[in-house]
Amino acid sequence: MGHTGRVSNAEGKSPAEAASAWMQVVFGGMGVTIALVALVIAYFAWVQPHSPVGESKAGPAPPAPAARTATTTGPPAAVDPAVTAAPVPLVRLTPTVGADNVRPAGDDLVIHCATGQTSDRRRVVEYDLLGRYTALRAELRVSKARDDDTPLQLKVFADDAVAANQVVTKGKSAPMRIPLDGKQKMRVQLTCQFPDGEIRLGNPGLDHS
Repeated sequence: MGHTGRVSNAEGKSPAEAASAWMQVVFGGMGVTIALVALVIAYFAWVQPHSPVGESKAGPAPPAPAARTATTTGPPAAVDPAVTAAPVPLVRLTPTVGADNVRPAGDDLVIHCATGQTSDRRRVVEYDLLGRYTALRAELRVSKARDDDTPLQLKVFADDAVAANQVVTKGKSAPMRIPLDGKQKMRVQLTCQFPDGEIRLGNPGLDHS
């Protein structure tokens, strides 16, 4: 079979033509890829502005819990009677009997001993209470005496009945709380053996009825 002497178009292309054809294939594929990328970008550019502003994937925030008002239960606090009614200082009361036998010394009251003679060994001071007080409180002490062993005796009468009877010596003291519920009068009586002594009622106060 004889040859005609012609080469087919595919085999007979020059190198320049073959390179041009290859570049067309390559760039043609790239054009499709670029077109797809542009399409995706355009889609997201359209979707984003149409999305709700500030929308959270987690959903709306739950409402804040309502504030609770603190409540207190239990009985009311007790009121201290000592705070509501302070004692009345005895130095504010004027004696009705024996005013010359007692003298104030700051918040204290001092009673001096009598002459010590057989007929004069007592000193008495009396107050009108008018039923207003329940008790007398005081710190009893001997501020002056002939010696450390000489006793001084203090009696307190409430409406002529003995309410307290204390015997103290020099340098000693004794707290006193004398009941006076509803009493009208109070009499304080000091008995001494010698004249050179005195007894002191420290900060005497009357509790209210």
